[in-house]
Amino acid sequence: MSFVGLLIGGIFYPPIGYFMLICMIAAMAYGVVKGRSWCDWMCPRGSFFDVLLKPFSRQREVPGFFSHWVFRAVWMTVLMSVLAVRLPPLWGDWYSMGKPFVTLLLVTTAVGIIFGLIYHQRIWCMFCPMGSMANMLGRKKQPLLVASGCNGCGQCEKVCRMQIYPGAYKEDGIVADGDCLKCSYCIDECPQKALRLDQ
Repeated sequence: MSFVGLLIGGIFYPPIGYFMLICMIAAMAYGVVKGRSWCDWMCPRGSFFDVLLKPFSRQREVPGFFSHWVFRAVWMTVLMSVLAVRLPPLWGDWYSMGKPFVTLLLVTTAVGIIFGLIYHQRIWCMFCPMGSMANMLGRKKQPLLVASGCNGCGQCEKVCRMQIYPGAYKEDGIVADGDCLKCSYCIDECPQKALRLDQ
């Protein structure tokens, strides 16, 4: 509910939009150390989607192009271009400079809700610009390890909010997908106890 308050508050008091900037920096900084751990529950929007959107989501498989790097790059370019165009005319007016951030927060949250209802509540996280940056910066940080005891049952994939299948990496023994949220849901679900996070 705090995220909803943030959205509404930003409409009436634009400087609240700077909170988005703080989250952007935090996601990348945390990504350098622990990959996408920030996106698990510390991201206010991610938690909002898990709590309020999940009951209404169709929980369908998300089409691969949403997480493709070309789509991510285009989406990031569009959002950064909006800031690049809207911020300079407001430069120096610290009250009004929060408005572009509030606008982006509202628009991207609406996008996340719409596609989250159609597919999966965490679809936004699959092409979130800051999540993508955390992916690149921390791809090898605290990776998920897959032991030889994995029998490919697929239980791990069923609980993964990023729709990653750890069993597909059992030959290499390490999940190379940088979008892993390090949430341990798959570890708790694995009947063979074949998964663990490398500390």
